[in-house]
Amino acid sequence: MRRVLPVLFPYAVFTLLAIVSWNRWIQPYVDSGRELMVPWRISRGEALYRDVQFFHGPLAPYAGAAIDRLAGRSLAARIAFAALLALLHLEALRRIASRLLSPRRAGLAVALAVGLAYFLQPGGWLFPFSFDTAIAVAAVSGALVFASGGAARDRPAAFCLLLALLSRLELGLAGMAAILFEARALPRRWKLLALAPTAAAALVYAGVSIGTPAVKLVSGGWLALMSPPPAFRNVYRVYAGLDRPGLRLAELALAAVVLVLIAALIAAAAALERAARGRTGLEKAIRAIALTALAAASLIALEPPAALADTLSLLPPLVRVVPVALAAAALARLFDLVRRRRPSNTFAGVPDSVLFVAALFGARLLLAAGYAGPYNAFFLPLAVVVACAGLWRAAERGALPIGPALPALVSGSLAILLAFRVLALTQAFRGRPWTRVSTPVGSVLLPEPIAWTSRLALEDLAKRPLSRKTLAGFPEAGFFNYVLNLENPLPAEQFFPGRFDRAGEAEIVRLLEANPPDAVVLINVLAVGEGARAFGKDYLADLDRTIHRDFVVAASFGPGARPTERVGDPDFFIEIRVPARRGP
Repeated sequence: MRRVLPVLFPYAVFTLLAIVSWNRWIQPYVDSGRELMVPWRISRGEALYRDVQFFHGPLAPYAGAAIDRLAGRSLAARIAFAALLALLHLEALRRIASRLLSPRRAGLAVALAVGLAYFLQPGGWLFPFSFDTAIAVAAVSGALVFASGGAARDRPAAFCLLLALLSRLELGLAGMAAILFEARALPRRWKLLALAPTAAAALVYAGVSIGTPAVKLVSGGWLALMSPPPAFRNVYRVYAGLDRPGLRLAELALAAVVLVLIAALIAAAAALERAARGRTGLEKAIRAIALTALAAASLIALEPPAALADTLSLLPPLVRVVPVALAAAALARLFDLVRRRRPSNTFAGVPDSVLFVAALFGARLLLAAGYAGPYNAFFLPLAVVVACAGLWRAAERGALPIGPALPALVSGSLAILLAFRVLALTQAFRGRPWTRVSTPVGSVLLPEPIAWTSRLALEDLAKRPLSRKTLAGFPEAGFFNYVLNLENPLPAEQFFPGRFDRAGEAEIVRLLEANPPDAVVLINVLAVGEGARAFGKDYLADLDRTIHRDFVVAASFGPGARPTERVGDPDFFIEIRVPARRGP
């Protein structure tokens, strides 16, 4: 049991949080429409990139299309696919951790990664904001596991790298570079680890790009990597905290101060235990008091009294320090390698490839890790595991001068952090009303007022006579298309800032005028990653004017429904419009 329980513990935490969050994973108007509709359109014969805009590799859309062909339109089937990816990634993390840590510590580190990141909203692993990111992160993690087994396991490592390249090209290349760097003294391995997956990926990309003009591949296809749209650059900057570096650095400093205070408490407890050596009851009491104090502070942070609520709300997540610490560790490792000196810091036991990939992942959230954002769920877990390995190594080094109880106190503190995260997620998923919304392809649980507004809009669209079964939505309404079996006549599923230049917007306007859909849906969703910008007001104003000119209101639902409603108003609404010549 001592061997089995640490292996099962992360899976137990994953299962518990899956039950706590059950069927609350899909957020219909935050990337879910794209993730549902792009594969479904491919399954119906449309060509990726040529007919359907998509900015990343082809693997995730074609995998989703295969699921749709096998299971039909099914939310449950897509969730099952997401769960499979999550579990594969979890197992890869567990195997990486087991090579860095003892079984118990490895189990706790991976469980903590699950609690901190797997069920974040939006974009958790059970219905990711981007299936291609989920595949790429899981595949790169698997490649790290296989590559560490030596040349005998290069074939599965190369296959994992191929999957990553076909999902998110930049992530696959980053993982490949880190693995090749570690194998730099064994160039014979490069044939399998680099040339084979790169050649295979090139053939696939060439095959799916046939018939699509290069300019379209750059503006709305996988070659956008060469010149990312402004929307992508803005989002990357925001979720890395580089949009407001001064504020983020101040928050990082605050998180570091809190961690220093926690470290001081733990060190003091270890020193007192050492002084009380031989008096077993006193030793146990000192440890219990220190950990109880941490647990009490966590509970106060979770349910603060009114007098402290405003102050504690300013406290940033303590995990904020992880990406910066890993970036510093990676730079120190490079410095040691340049000087041909054996690494000796607290991350010395972490292989080059694992450390560099963890640092690269962490760089995507460098100054803003832990805040709600889609990248945290995917790029934090490996970083957390590696950070835990460094933390325990530091505790072992400090045990001699401070006290032998220091590593155990660190383990207890991390266990308290895990319990805090489980309680916080339970509060987030169960502490407010969620209502079941039934659709023809499965049900979802949504918070109010989104739930009743969505249900009324679904009922209206299901009963409305749509002769050609076509629907377009702004800024994103693919959820309605998917669950109601309505085609989108436009090439894009999302209309957020920077996705279209002036020529691209003019082309969408032309398509709407030449072939108007049976209905248009406007949803009061802001481009949060862009600084909460409003469709039709802050971007794509010409397209919005066309919609309001050529389509009249047929129905409107939600607390924000009113004759003059516009995206960006305070209250949520869903507005259904039909071509003006047909009337409501």
